[in-house]
Amino acid sequence: MRVDIQLPTTDPQGHTFLTWVPVKATARMADASGASNPARVTLQNGGVNGGGRLAFDSVRTDAGAAELDLELPTDGTAVEFWVAGEFQHPSSAYGDVAIDVMASGTQVGRREMMVRIRKNAVNLSAAERDRFLLALGKLNNAGHGVFQGFRDAHVTDSLDEAHGFPGFPAWHRAYMLDLERTLQEIDSSVTLPYWRFDEPAAALFDRAFLGMPPVNPAQGDTIQFPHGHALEFWKTDTLDSIDRRPTFNINGAPPAQLLGRPNVISQAETMLLGMQYDRFRRMEGAPHGRAHTSFDGPINLPATAPKDPLFFLLHANVDRLWAFWQWFNQRTDSPNSATYSTAGAPPGRPGLIGHNLGDTMWPWNQSTTPPRPTFPPPRGQFPTSPTTPRPGPQPTVRDMIDWQGIHGGDPLGFDYDDVPFELHAGGVA
Repeated sequence: MRVDIQLPTTDPQGHTFLTWVPVKATARMADASGASNPARVTLQNGGVNGGGRLAFDSVRTDAGAAELDLELPTDGTAVEFWVAGEFQHPSSAYGDVAIDVMASGTQVGRREMMVRIRKNAVNLSAAERDRFLLALGKLNNAGHGVFQGFRDAHVTDSLDEAHGFPGFPAWHRAYMLDLERTLQEIDSSVTLPYWRFDEPAAALFDRAFLGMPPVNPAQGDTIQFPHGHALEFWKTDTLDSIDRRPTFNINGAPPAQLLGRPNVISQAETMLLGMQYDRFRRMEGAPHGRAHTSFDGPINLPATAPKDPLFFLLHANVDRLWAFWQWFNQRTDSPNSATYSTAGAPPGRPGLIGHNLGDTMWPWNQSTTPPRPTFPPPRGQFPTSPTTPRPGPQPTVRDMIDWQGIHGGDPLGFDYDDVPFELHAGGVA
């Protein structure tokens, strides 16, 4: 007797990935020898202690259980079920979680996989950290890799696409997902970690991770990586290394107030900016902008910030804060002006483009027509994913809002370690 499990979130190499969002899977009898009809089996968690965990149900739900009983016809007819990663139990390596199929105490099927979740950078294992750094280093390839296209998408002439207007969170969500998918083409187990900049993160600035400049400022601000570090030969703009010097003590977080004004405010304070999108998006200034200016170096300025890999961990946290706000306030229904609105756009911009719900986003739309940037787009159309068809080759602002597919359709294929999947009024069960 043998049971076969099939999941749609499987790549061409046969590797299966889950997030907190349930996916519809199937179980079928591949060999019914000795089985009664129907065969009664139980799906349960397998894998290693401390690895990822799964939650099962017969319907799409946010309240799955650790086990699910199924009855399988012996003629091989597939039976559907739903499975997701169990919230707060992500994987740390591929295959550390599995669906075990049990019948009368005997394992009759097994499907290994990974609950692939974006995590707080300081909580990564050494192996997770090193896989991420190695993929990022290969993407850069000492200045000869495709990373330059990411850097060139965030320059002076393109800042109106990404900054200062309502589409700021949506554009950067797409930008982060583009980078993550490109990293996963190198190592499919990698996700983009985040720098939670309202908490101490000394481990992030350790020599083994993103490093620090010499203690003496007179020796310059170039990060000193140990020999053999994956970012040792990092280059952008042909010759640049990574230059960065914190203006705060890295054993703590940047201050929440600076000169009597909001600075890198806490997550709680960020949530208190407002339940309406037009209020919440003020977070572009604080904490986002102040996190950038907590350093001297290229990361201090929008047009040069992506030269520093820290930029992407900073913006993964910005996206996480938006995701947390969306979950906490149930703000995933894009037609609702409380979820997304261009009402806060400045006057005098009747031709505002790239920020309305139905607008495609540059550079993935490949446009060179003003008011879009007129130089050749440094990135192609949006990369596909083997685990989800979203958002398509030319994503719109709307495509970035319901990232978990709460309101139907497929998710974008990422989740954060502290933001659950939760159905709510208007969601699709």
